[in-house]
Amino acid sequence: MVIWGTIRHIVLKTMQNIYSNWPPLLKKIWWLILALVLAGSISVTMVIKGQQSSVAANLDPSPEINLAVAAPIPPIDKNTKQVGVLLAGYGGPGHSGGMLADVIQVLWIDMEKSQVALISIPRDLWVNTNGQGTKINAGLANSSGLAEGMDTMKQLASIVTGLPISYAVAIDFVGLQRLVGETLKGIEVSVTSRLDDPWYPITGEELNTCGLTSEEVASLSAQFSGFELEKQFPCRYEHLSFEPGKIKMEGGEALKYVRSRHGSSDFDRSRRQQEVLLAMKNRIVSLGMLDDLAKFFESLQRTISTDFDLQTLELLLPVFNSFQDTTPVSIVLSTDNVFSSGRSSSGQSILQPKSGSWQEVHQFIQDKLAN
Repeated sequence: MVIWGTIRHIVLKTMQNIYSNWPPLLKKIWWLILALVLAGSISVTMVIKGQQSSVAANLDPSPEINLAVAAPIPPIDKNTKQVGVLLAGYGGPGHSGGMLADVIQVLWIDMEKSQVALISIPRDLWVNTNGQGTKINAGLANSSGLAEGMDTMKQLASIVTGLPISYAVAIDFVGLQRLVGETLKGIEVSVTSRLDDPWYPITGEELNTCGLTSEEVASLSAQFSGFELEKQFPCRYEHLSFEPGKIKMEGGEALKYVRSRHGSSDFDRSRRQQEVLLAMKNRIVSLGMLDDLAKFFESLQRTISTDFDLQTLELLLPVFNSFQDTTPVSIVLSTDNVFSSGRSSSGQSILQPKSGSWQEVHQFIQDKLAN
């Protein structure tokens, strides 16, 4: 450090001596050139930033959502004819991105039409909320707590679907396993399409080096990135396979079935999630759990978080009973209908309304409900 300081001092002193011997005209020319260079640099920087802002605007065109002015949805009463419920699943403690919603479904009940629907919202849907762009699945994570996060997710899902959503139910991975395995004693899922996923992550094996030395791990890390790097460690994964048909699943199997992402698309995951939800409903009915609603609700509260209360559920019980044999209308919002895929200004893979407006999404849902 002393040597470099000495060299810097010598260089600066030499430059000062050279500059002091310049004639006045040469000094003026020097300052003029320096001023022009600085002005040009500032102009170029402003143009580049302007282009970057323009690109960002083009990549994040989802319609603005102002949560601060979103109209509150009143709770239901005996005169209510329609009920919307947000169903959200998330990883929970011990999982990377544990508060990001892995499941976003809307349960829609229309008493006048005697209709039930499950509407799947993809987690990569891009929403601009109060001037900030983000994926919709971050609604839980970007809030100060789970209760606030559920309120945020209800508002977002309501604006995306155009349906009033009064209540929310959220469950993490451990809760789902307990609900299916312990409370319901297993469920029977009607698997409609074959699922084959050779890369399902094994919990607890995330850092297993699969017998490789630190030098070999470093070499692979230099060659690969992302999932391609992960594939170099096969011991961290198991092979999942589900064939079409009625399959009995315990909690762990149900979780794997709804989480698997390498054997099919995210939209197929949404369909599988709806299959599990339907199987859970059928199991609740077959066990007669609604006959003692207070006891059932008490057991649910050990595994879920919700803003439902017992009084509201008692008000809805006749509705639930009347729909026991009803098959829900399945609506999976995807690139096959209302969304297009792209990338955000930060490079994230995202989905956006094809028309740039939520109105197209609303109309598609209404058409599906009408049919």
